[in-house]
Amino acid sequence: MYKSTNSKLGYYTLSKLKTLLLFLVLTSGIISAQTKGSISGRVIDASNNEILIGANIIVMGTTTGTSSDLDGYYSIKGLEPGTYSIKFSFISYQTTIVENVKVEAGKDTKLNIQLKPTTTEINEVVVTAEALKSTEGAILNIQKNSLNIVDGLSAELISKNNSSDGTDVLKRMTGITISEGKYAFVRGVGDRYNNTMLNGSNLPSTDPEKKSFAYDLFPASLIENVLTSKTFIPNKPADFTGGLVEINTIEFPSKFIFDLSVSSSYNTTTTLKNIAKYQGGSKDFLGFDDGTREMPSIIPSKKLDRTFTPSELQSFGLAFKNNWQTSVSKAPFNGNFKLNMGNQLALGSDLFGYIASITYSSSSEIRSLEQANYTFEGPRYEYSGKNNISNVTWGALLNLSYKIGRSTKLSFKNVYNRTADDETTIYEGSYTSYLQHRKVTSLRYVSRSLFSSQVIGTHHLNFLNGLQIEWNVNYGNSKRDEPDARRYIYARDYFDETEPLRLLLDQSLFTRYFGFLDDHNYGTSWNFTLKPFENPDLPTIKFGYLFDKKDRDFNARIFGFRNIPGGNFLEEDQILQQSIDKIFDPKNINPTFIEITEITQPTDSYLANQSINAAYVMIDFQPLENFKVVTGLRYENSVQKLNSKSRTGEPINVNSIYNDIFPSLNITYQPTEKINLKLAISRTLARPEFREIAPFTYFDFLANELVMGNTNLKRSLINNYDIRFEYYPAPRELFSISGFYKKFMNPIEQILISSSALEPIRSYENAKKANNYGLEIEMRKGLDFIGAFLDEFSVIGNLSLIKSKIELENRGFQLSERPLQGQADFILNLGLYYENLSGNISASLIYNKVGERISKVGFGGLGDVIEMPRDQIDFTLSSKIYSSLSIKIAAKDILAQNIKFIQKTPAGDKPSEIMKMGQTFSVGFSYNF
Repeated sequence: MYKSTNSKLGYYTLSKLKTLLLFLVLTSGIISAQTKGSISGRVIDASNNEILIGANIIVMGTTTGTSSDLDGYYSIKGLEPGTYSIKFSFISYQTTIVENVKVEAGKDTKLNIQLKPTTTEINEVVVTAEALKSTEGAILNIQKNSLNIVDGLSAELISKNNSSDGTDVLKRMTGITISEGKYAFVRGVGDRYNNTMLNGSNLPSTDPEKKSFAYDLFPASLIENVLTSKTFIPNKPADFTGGLVEINTIEFPSKFIFDLSVSSSYNTTTTLKNIAKYQGGSKDFLGFDDGTREMPSIIPSKKLDRTFTPSELQSFGLAFKNNWQTSVSKAPFNGNFKLNMGNQLALGSDLFGYIASITYSSSSEIRSLEQANYTFEGPRYEYSGKNNISNVTWGALLNLSYKIGRSTKLSFKNVYNRTADDETTIYEGSYTSYLQHRKVTSLRYVSRSLFSSQVIGTHHLNFLNGLQIEWNVNYGNSKRDEPDARRYIYARDYFDETEPLRLLLDQSLFTRYFGFLDDHNYGTSWNFTLKPFENPDLPTIKFGYLFDKKDRDFNARIFGFRNIPGGNFLEEDQILQQSIDKIFDPKNINPTFIEITEITQPTDSYLANQSINAAYVMIDFQPLENFKVVTGLRYENSVQKLNSKSRTGEPINVNSIYNDIFPSLNITYQPTEKINLKLAISRTLARPEFREIAPFTYFDFLANELVMGNTNLKRSLINNYDIRFEYYPAPRELFSISGFYKKFMNPIEQILISSSALEPIRSYENAKKANNYGLEIEMRKGLDFIGAFLDEFSVIGNLSLIKSKIELENRGFQLSERPLQGQADFILNLGLYYENLSGNISASLIYNKVGERISKVGFGGLGDVIEMPRDQIDFTLSSKIYSSLSIKIAAKDILAQNIKFIQKTPAGDKPSEIMKMGQTFSVGFSYNF
């Protein structure tokens, strides 16, 4: 219906009024907050790091006070600038008075407090407030009082390290290395033996072939902290052995915030250099394909085979775009943008909080690379070329929280992340196995996304002996889309350099690939904590239930092009020497020259699901003075199902059911307030992945090799033994040394078996046994002990020394004994940090080095492909220009050493792959309202 101008004017006026009212509500109190200050923080139990609900907080000498909420947080607002004494008290805990708490106009003073439990009357304890309570100190407090052995990294240190995504964050943590630029190895074991959770919920996989999460998908600015559990306790999932990586997103603030930051960077090997690319779509800058790369709608769902007529196949071939050609342009500067907004609003006696965040980055990278592979006779191929990558990564977060009184909290947490890599790879060299000189061009676009949504509730029921109930209902979705990945090869005779290059019109080499992975996770967890005794030394009982289901849909189609025999050979030979766009001129797609084929197999698609029902019980108690014991059991019932077809089209159905019980014992001895000695014994497991249990052989297009499943695979059971000594000499300081030993029963390992083809077939089997052991050392220390001139400097470092051995059946090409694939013999991180007392200037100099590790398993009596160590140094300098404006200058990978792989051969070590890296320099500005 037509609307009059007046109607439209009234509608827009009302809309503007609503917007104005919403703005006034969100920013209410900002003006008055400029003249008054506030104090806020958290009250926790000093003995076990548990929150204290309903603790009393009073500003001494006034009638102003409050009590801690369901999460132990409190906030006292509207205080005149000045210095105060704050009194903290709670039943069965020592009353503590903190003196000299400074309140400044328009600022919130952070004051976190630990109360010590007591069973007898004692006098009040008086302490002096620190000038700054940092989140890095809070992370150390979590490590110190955790029920198990945990490592952590805070948002504060993440910012100082200039981390851009989750991989940058994790590689700074003790015992963690990054493989393929995005996958984590913890304590020398890979994706199969690790797990990832986001805000307490399992994350879906981002890879069709493995149990893995690509951490580069997660922008670092959305992370509040990362905790890695090194030992198992029953209220955590049992399917991890190296570590359980728990990512926690940022929470809402105690006052209104609005942060904006922008940055730009220059890479010495890429920025303003010629970068190869191909014609993309209009939405590439958002990480979405706009349909440019989608499969033509005319292509039937049925596989293209000889049942179609030549004219139909010609129509199908012509439907694909002639978009093989590449071009060159100047690579732009890299850019990054971040916006955060949040607030906490009082609704009577309740509180409503929110935080919204969005991040966006775009970058380009040119990697010069050299690749080679060797057989007994010598090099199989030797290539050199460039890998050109344009990346877009963005993320959005919206967390809402509603606190009802002092006993209930409801949260709604949502995060969406998306990343896309647009790759153009061109390399050239000799392929001696076929006596050819080849030029290979590969065009790929891979987009990945992750969505996670959670409704979380926490309830504290005082009338039931302080029963605490925590529940979580969650949904997650992970997608991986690779539309129209193209590859083509020109070749000539290996011995005749004067011969022109010709297009190899072979359906297995000249391909267009379409692959899509869709993972859905549904789950709920219910955790109950019961303190039946008033004495905090007596047992606390925890029990709960978890249901987690994962549904996966993976499908792929692969098309090729072939030269129809019987045509004019001389004429066709001249055409095949032309550029790719001219060869694929529509006039050449016909029943006598170039014809489309499909080489998709029934095994290239599958449906799968996994469901887990788990229950646990555990107790936390102090049997003796200075001793704490956490022990219990976890039961897990898991069902794995897979539906696909064999290469001949017969239905394949796999149904695996497991019932397991996992015991755990964690003991902490605390002889003083500053020392912990932790011991842990537990059993965990690793389940086969969907594709690994499928009884068929399929072609992995990405790895360019055949893969065969094994229905006889058993789950792996692992016995874990850990010990850690921790010393906390001062706030923000730590020295720890850990030892671990892991014994694997039926470990699942990748093997290579012989085939009639030139290449072996990759498969999987349960090895005889394996063990993994190592030593971890971590240190965080201020340098003021050297002299007053260094009181603003500190060092943070960690060193891991790891060994492993796996014994395989002596079959086929495989060696019978070797280290675990991906396990580095050492990992070293070292950082020098500076922060002046006013907090206006900070700087960091970070060093990282990872030892040798197996990248690819060797075969045929030849050695493995080894990734060699390289030194990496990063530098960051941040400074406040004005009260709300800051600048950050950073230099990344200053040494820019090559990434190098070598292959062990009878003739000695040979270079297998070399990637030349560049230095990256960046400058950024941030403004905080």
